[in-house]
Amino acid sequence: MRKHQWIWILSFVLATGLIVPQVVFAAEKPLVIALKGDAARFDPHSRAEGNTTTIQRYIFDALVKYDENWKPVPALAERWKMLDDLTWEFKLRKGVKFHNGEPFNAAAAKFSLERCKTDSHSQYKSSVPDYKEIIAVDEYTLRFVTKKPIPEIAIMLELVSMVPPKYFQEWDKKDWTHLNHNPIGTGAYKFVEWVKDDHIKMVANDDWYGGKVDFKEVIIRPIPEDATRVAGLISGEIDVIWGVSSRDIPRIEKNKNTYISRTPSRYVPYIMFDVYTKEGGRAPEMQPGIPAGAPNPFRLKKVREAIAHGINVDDIIKHVMEGGAYPASQIIPQFVHGYSPNIKRLKYDPELAKKLLAEAGFPNGFEANFDACNDCFVNDSLIAEAIGHQLTKIGVNLKVVAQPKAVLYPSVEGYKSPMFLLEQGTFSWERTMNAFFRKQEGDEGRNNRGRFYDPGIENRIVEASKEMDPEKSVKLKKAVSEDIYATAYIIPLFYIENVIGLNKRVIGKARLDDRILAFELKRAK
Repeated sequence: MRKHQWIWILSFVLATGLIVPQVVFAAEKPLVIALKGDAARFDPHSRAEGNTTTIQRYIFDALVKYDENWKPVPALAERWKMLDDLTWEFKLRKGVKFHNGEPFNAAAAKFSLERCKTDSHSQYKSSVPDYKEIIAVDEYTLRFVTKKPIPEIAIMLELVSMVPPKYFQEWDKKDWTHLNHNPIGTGAYKFVEWVKDDHIKMVANDDWYGGKVDFKEVIIRPIPEDATRVAGLISGEIDVIWGVSSRDIPRIEKNKNTYISRTPSRYVPYIMFDVYTKEGGRAPEMQPGIPAGAPNPFRLKKVREAIAHGINVDDIIKHVMEGGAYPASQIIPQFVHGYSPNIKRLKYDPELAKKLLAEAGFPNGFEANFDACNDCFVNDSLIAEAIGHQLTKIGVNLKVVAQPKAVLYPSVEGYKSPMFLLEQGTFSWERTMNAFFRKQEGDEGRNNRGRFYDPGIENRIVEASKEMDPEKSVKLKKAVSEDIYATAYIIPLFYIENVIGLNKRVIGKARLDDRILAFELKRAK
């Protein structure tokens, strides 16, 4: 009887799940990553902004990616070659599927490139070279015929995500906003949910071409406050945090469960000016960030030079960035083809700045708005406040308006900012120069938010961008760069050091491009 009772009890217990070996039901802890800001949207062609691009790369792949030396290497394209000055051929990876089961092939790549180039919402149009035609030669061969020679085509295409044609065609017609909340790609992770300004949840794509990832579930949390991100890392609530300030580094290094990884980054905060409107007033023909009827001082080169001479970059690096940055004279890094060592920063000289203002007709200075972000990059609003304070010494009184990127970008893109602080990170001279210093026309001049235009410079950028001979190309690029920065239309400040904090259960390192990618992180043994 006793034996039968025990058999019955054991059967009941197992059936009801009252006793279960813990290892079977113990849920794997998600990898929690904290960034400074949230994604703006999930259509991968529609927002060219750091946090958004980073998060989208979990879900979407491009034809190429960068290796640790920041050279383009195969991703969804296994190899590529130039057939002639205008024709590139890409051999695509076989057996890849989108998360909804659609096949990735030459037709999908053709659709993705054409949509990125032509869709009205796309902010990556300049990343797809102007083309005569894109040809799906066979299922896994894509031929790209450009209108002019494009030596940097592989670098440019790293930013163009591949998307499933049927899915995107359906929702582009029905309701484009659906694509911003329901992303489908070929990437290492599949989208699960997005609670705006709280978290994004993703799970591993077991069929990803790159192999198995160490972390099956990832949660990305947007946390604008530096101190809050650090506190989460120290407590163990968060595993990896972006943007550790210099003052927080010792705290993380002293904690037994956390560590720091750091590297110089490609990112440069810069100031740009409205050089188009003549006076204050209603946008877009006048400038609302200047008192109504007052002349726009930033149209004058001497005023822009005065601003540059009035900014003490070394002081900002020391006191705001706490040593975690390096002075910049250009918005492209030193290792990029076309960087010119001949370009020097305008030195800090407030007396010269006052003299230039007087010569420009502003002996008593002027007032204007200075727009900046408060959730885009490390210390963004603090940098703006420091610049505003410094410029009062030369008589320029700026109203610093720091706001979230969701508010700032529509403002500057609507030409409502006379002077603004943004950030640029690039590996491409051609893409950067064509986006920043070309007239806004078609897909060129996308970042030319101050509406700069010089026909001579325009033509020289075009010539430099299509030169296929490396020696001739770099000579042309350096020469036009020197003339561009001499206009003081844009004032680069410094290269930000990229510092991330990690829990010791995670093995990883900071990247030059500022991204934190879960599929590169490893679980500590």
